[in-house]
Amino acid sequence: MTSRPTEALRQPADERCYEKYMVHGAGEIRGHLHRLLDARSVLVAHAVGAAATQVTALLHVGEKSLLIDVPRAKDALREWLDSAQLRFEGSIERISVVFTCGPAWLDRHDDRPALGVPFPGRLLYQQRRDYLRIAPPMGSLRCRLPVRHPAEEPAWIDATIRDIGGGGLAMLSPANAVPLVVGETLEGCVIDLPFLEPVTVNLLVRHVVARDGHGPPVLQAGCEFVGLPLATQDKLLRYVMQLDRERVSRRRAQE
Repeated sequence: MTSRPTEALRQPADERCYEKYMVHGAGEIRGHLHRLLDARSVLVAHAVGAAATQVTALLHVGEKSLLIDVPRAKDALREWLDSAQLRFEGSIERISVVFTCGPAWLDRHDDRPALGVPFPGRLLYQQRRDYLRIAPPMGSLRCRLPVRHPAEEPAWIDATIRDIGGGGLAMLSPANAVPLVVGETLEGCVIDLPFLEPVTVNLLVRHVVARDGHGPPVLQAGCEFVGLPLATQDKLLRYVMQLDRERVSRRRAQE
């Protein structure tokens, strides 16, 4: 699947909503990486554009590069070496740390195989847990978007939610089904939370990217919750925390 930015957005899709959490200074980035290294934090990594993730660890923080543990699966190693970018996710004292860099090369550390990657130019450091964004199981969470036409009852379009947090969500919608315009608000959207009552939210569209694959064209939209009642926010955070617990359990099972 390939992606191209719409005229409304020139930045990468996943980074625009998180810009306020980005760390750009090399010294500060190095400090966070050393904390990951010293804590022997587990990293979940994948080749950008690929779905499969692998558990790895940071082995060394150099001046211009990093060394990471090689993935156990040989096919994953080939995929990582062939990828232009790798994405790494970890945590420091329950604070999410994410960085992307590449390409990777074969290297060694303490006489053992390792992968080298360029020092990242920036790093995501999310200090507010209520804005943690987590991907639900594929296809398990949908948002119903109202489509209103003059003199007609509103119809509903199902959008698939790719990730969700206390501050917003990212979703996929059929390209021509609902007008998704950066800066506009989608009112009265309904999220069917598993094991909880549906919640109605208003979504401010922050970015839109067209995605072309083998099927019908779709739009990916990053949206921010606006005017969220406390009761609704509580339900959303309960669901996100449950997803987070399940993710931690899976990670520990892989260790």
